[in-house]
Amino acid sequence: MSKIFAISDLHVDIPANKRWVECLSSSQFRHDVIIVAGDVTDNMEVLKQVLGNLKMKFREVCYVPGNHELWLRTKQGFVPKYKNSIDKFHDILKLCSSIGVHTKPLKVSNTHSNHVWIVPLFSWYTQPEEHPSDSLYVARENEDIEFSKKAWMDNHFCVWPDPLDVTPSQFFKNLNKVNISTIYDSPVISFSHFVPRFDLIPASDRDLERVRNERRVLGLGDLENPTAQGSNIKFNFTRYAGCVSIEAQIRQLGSVMHVFGHQHRNRDCMFDSVRYVSHCLGYPAERDKGLMWGLAEDQGPKQIWP
Repeated sequence: MSKIFAISDLHVDIPANKRWVECLSSSQFRHDVIIVAGDVTDNMEVLKQVLGNLKMKFREVCYVPGNHELWLRTKQGFVPKYKNSIDKFHDILKLCSSIGVHTKPLKVSNTHSNHVWIVPLFSWYTQPEEHPSDSLYVARENEDIEFSKKAWMDNHFCVWPDPLDVTPSQFFKNLNKVNISTIYDSPVISFSHFVPRFDLIPASDRDLERVRNERRVLGLGDLENPTAQGSNIKFNFTRYAGCVSIEAQIRQLGSVMHVFGHQHRNRDCMFDSVRYVSHCLGYPAERDKGLMWGLAEDQGPKQIWP
């Protein structure tokens, strides 16, 4: 019998995060499956090492790249390996195939007679200037649009083919056509890196209470402004959060659960009969503030099935 676990936003370029992954038990999860919902690293060698490490600890690893994986950063004087982020994306899929990491649907047995499908959805965010009705963007009184654009590193490190006939979010959405048109004979757990719907972004009362509990475990008092979730008021995350198209594909699949990451704030809630789970490792400073609720309790990836 396999249990299914979820994690995202490992950001292993940070030494403490890499140690967190390396310190996961080598025996506890040997019969289990882990969903890694993106943002591991932009370094291909490190990506191979970390996914390979998880493959040794878990029976199966399911993975989609996040935005950080598609960054093109080269040292001064070195010739770039990739012309653009799409080329790098396809090379990441080849890497995963070569080490036995799943980027295609996987059927998992969790009892002798019950099965579940894990279906990846490649994705990106839609900015309001690209397609307003597909964007999760909601304007905010105190936001600074130019600050947000400059602060968002994808605007500096992602390179798109010229021309790219569609927006990045449409490009990745189109890659899912076969997966979402397949008829699955068991319940479906889908997963993406990006956020599929706006109402997953604001913290609910339940989320705020869980953050309070996480902070108590860490010996901390209440946040001064809990609803801000530690964010910079000038930066509007909804510009880069995700897109409505992901939610449409979740509904077309008939998913019973969807795992996502990206926003570095954990969620576990129901909307319209679908359970949405985000369990991000995030940055050490966020964990130290108790903003990533559940990490102190779970002490590892989150079990989501059964």
